Amino acid sequence: MLHQAVHEKRLRGVSICRRGPKISHLFFADDSIIFGRATESEGLEMLRILKVYEYSSGQQLNKQKTSLFFSRNTRGEIQNKIKIMLGAQVIKQHETYLGLPSFIGRSKTNSFAQLKTKVAHKLSGWKEKLLSAAGKEVLIKVVA
Repeated sequence: MLHQAVHEKRLRGVSICRRGPKISHLFFADDSIIFGRATESEGLEMLRILKVYEYSSGQQLNKQKTSLFFSRNTRGEIQNKIKIMLGAQVIKQHETYLGLPSFIGRSKTNSFAQLKTKVAHKLSGWKEKLLSAAGKEVLIKVVA
């Protein structure tokens, strides 16, 4: 349904550069990220698609876990309309998703410093000294 909505230009998705490909959604194991323009018509289309999904699958969208992100140049009144329409909260600057920062600015070092410190702390324990190189690799992957 998302592909069809993009194909019929009811949803436009986003691109990371001027002539780059458009991304309308990403699906993970039990999470979804849907990209679109901050317009009332695209908000209504997303809501329609989610309602059809809920009806056909028997699953419901958890509005307490649903978050919205708007670009800096989205007017406040449009943000409020879409927020009310979808019944979701707006993501704060310093929130995390799956342990990673929701926003990554120009400085990747600052964005991932906390994660790097956390991994280094876990690896500095006594168990790390007793592991082979392969064991250390597995430990790093598990911790990260």
